[in-house]
Amino acid sequence: MIFMHALAKENAQNFGLKFTLTLTLTLTMGLCAVLLASCASSQQPSTELKVLEVTELNLPHFSNQDIQPEWWERLQNKSLSELIESSLKNNPSIALANTRIEKAQALASITQAESSFQVGGALNLDRQRFSQTGIYPPPLGGSVQSLTTLQLSGAWIPDVFGKYKAAYASAMGQVQASALEATHARVQLSAQITLQFIALALSIDERDLLTQRQLRLQSLGHLLKERIKAGLDASLDIQTHDIELNDLSIELSQLETRIDLHRHLLATLGARSPLALADLTPHLRDLNSTDLDAHLGIDLLGRRADVMAAKFRVLASMKSVEAAKLDFYPNLNLGVFAGFNSLQINQLTQNASAQYGLVPSLSLPIFDGGRLNAQLSAKNAEKDQAVALYNSTLLDALKEASDALVTYKHTSTELKSSQRSLKLAAEKLNLQSLKTQAGLSNQAAVLRESLAQLQQQRASFGGLAKQLTSEVLLIKSLGAAWPSTDTRKNAFALQP
Repeated sequence: MIFMHALAKENAQNFGLKFTLTLTLTLTMGLCAVLLASCASSQQPSTELKVLEVTELNLPHFSNQDIQPEWWERLQNKSLSELIESSLKNNPSIALANTRIEKAQALASITQAESSFQVGGALNLDRQRFSQTGIYPPPLGGSVQSLTTLQLSGAWIPDVFGKYKAAYASAMGQVQASALEATHARVQLSAQITLQFIALALSIDERDLLTQRQLRLQSLGHLLKERIKAGLDASLDIQTHDIELNDLSIELSQLETRIDLHRHLLATLGARSPLALADLTPHLRDLNSTDLDAHLGIDLLGRRADVMAAKFRVLASMKSVEAAKLDFYPNLNLGVFAGFNSLQINQLTQNASAQYGLVPSLSLPIFDGGRLNAQLSAKNAEKDQAVALYNSTLLDALKEASDALVTYKHTSTELKSSQRSLKLAAEKLNLQSLKTQAGLSNQAAVLRESLAQLQQQRASFGGLAKQLTSEVLLIKSLGAAWPSTDTRKNAFALQP
């Protein structure tokens, strides 16, 4: 027993001495690695794209009114709200955007785990016959033994130079970008549904007006035939009337086709059967139009989800370049293990079968055939692509917002003019009716004024639909679903 204790003490001392020598050798290798780090030096790109700065855009510091994420509620139409909410839950494009977020989060977790302490356990059982002429002499050589190992091991890669921190920051930037792209997809889908809903309402209102026009044209036709028989009108009038009635039938058929197509598209956007919305009959009068206090200002950069997503892609790519540069630095890996190893299973957990150790290692790229430089060049190219995409997205967003703002202002003026024209047409029809009642005109003149009034009403419907459409496009172009304040603040701070 005393002999076993002395032997264990000697083994411990030997292990301590070996560990000290190993650690000293590792530190010596580390110093040498720093001196040799220039052997695999990184190459800087000759040119790189620059991010468009806020000061270059000459945008005023206007602040637009806040709009809730459920911005379509401002139109105050229950059918539209239910349709959009259902579509946001079931549309495949939204589901695809959500899976991109999940994938980006998983990749970020993998990156974070690389520099975390890793622990693993293993149990190995190897039944084998040892060679009599090998390195093991008899009685082990020539015998059949069971080599059993029960071991717990751990590993840790200290982030000495911040490589894994940069890689994790890059991965989290991709997560933010994916989340913002999902928000942008929701905005695009809700806007597309709203625009189609407005177009459907306009087509239905136009169909109703044309149906009224058809009935009045038929009444006018009967009256013209009676007047021709009485010799009060020429037969040419009835031919012109028949042509107009025939053209009206064609237009009604085209409108019915357009209505069906709008319904099919709305159903498809909601992941439904194309015929699921066959009974949907909205009207423009059921949609509320509100005034927007909108300006093209610098806050657009923090409101547009697609612009912010592109900005986070740039930030992520910058961190990715930083991590690629740190691949040229030494890499330290610390490992430990403890367990049991025995040729006899019944002796596996005895103290005499114990084994343990510390395994530090240091690696340094010296000559790698240009692999790391190629990898860094690829990351720099990805960063330039992200910058180019951001600049393009920003310029497109500015143009879209500028166009939407101009259109919104002009359509408001056009709608007021068409409403005044409709009021004048109604007054003219009323005056013609009074003249007919007084015997100063005939019923045919009243019917013609009625047809003109219907035509003016159709123009007014078109103006209202155009106004609602421009309102939706303006909301979408200025950022229909504002991200959180923290996210917008981080997006403004575009730093490498």
